[in-house]
Amino acid sequence: MPLHPEVTALITLLGNWQKENGVPARTGQNFPEQRHWGRVQFPLKKTIEERPGVTVEKSTLPTRDGERPVRIYRPEGGKALPTLVFVHGGGYAVGGLDDVHHEALRLAASIPANVVSISYRLAPEDPWPAGVNDGEDIIEAIAAGAIEGIATTKLGFGGISAGAGLVAAVTQRLLAKGNSPVSLLFLMSPWLDLTQTLPSTHLYATGYFLERTALDLFIEAYRGKSGAVEHPEFSPARHAVDPRWPATILLSAECDPLADDAAIFSRRLAEADIPHTWRVARGMMHAFHAWVGQIPSATVETDWMDARIRDWYAKGQF
Repeated sequence: MPLHPEVTALITLLGNWQKENGVPARTGQNFPEQRHWGRVQFPLKKTIEERPGVTVEKSTLPTRDGERPVRIYRPEGGKALPTLVFVHGGGYAVGGLDDVHHEALRLAASIPANVVSISYRLAPEDPWPAGVNDGEDIIEAIAAGAIEGIATTKLGFGGISAGAGLVAAVTQRLLAKGNSPVSLLFLMSPWLDLTQTLPSTHLYATGYFLERTALDLFIEAYRGKSGAVEHPEFSPARHAVDPRWPATILLSAECDPLADDAAIFSRRLAEADIPHTWRVARGMMHAFHAWVGQIPSATVETDWMDARIRDWYAKGQF
């Protein structure tokens, strides 16, 4: 299926904006420059920055290497609501709390749930395992009651792209320690195989918003000097999942070099008899849900995911 017309229009818009503003190709930028242009580009997303009844609090949570910024989104309803922990994407090297502000707001209002949007150290300044260490420590702090007034058990844990990969890596660690406080994962446009060998990485390598050349840059930055891309924390889709794995929701895009990551991981979950559900957003690009202001059709997909999260907390099934 070809790209959705709204996605095609967005890609054209972004290309024109980059030319008008003299933005170099991503392969010609270092990572501080990529972060800068990401911030400058942000108004193009036209996202919703407030939701009635949802308050937002900036805070920090402890990790083994210092405090990390987080944002806490509280709708009306208090501790009786579930707690969702949300992780931004960006190839493990760019992105931050601002990028997913609108998605955390939507989740808080739509589910409804208390949402904790977390940050983690970025490569190449802090390659693997720094980000996974941060995520592990933050989840454990939340489960231990570090944030007053939110549920600390049956946590939902989700992320976008590299954030979804970080969620999977942290989940592996939690299960290796014993009982995990996480009962549900929700993985959006997940990056779960850093080997770059799946067919979609070639089929959608260029012209579909996320370029394979950008993925190559992210991998080299994140893996550092010793990380092997086949490692379970880099490529969980290449390994069997723990039989205690949490129930999982997968939302992937059809026209995405990472499309097959979700497909392979869904098979892993099925092999382990893990409750899961998977939806492919037809004609959509990688991380389309971050661009709902420019892609109105994407709301159908995020509505589907939100409904599955509600189903799980209300009925224990999808």
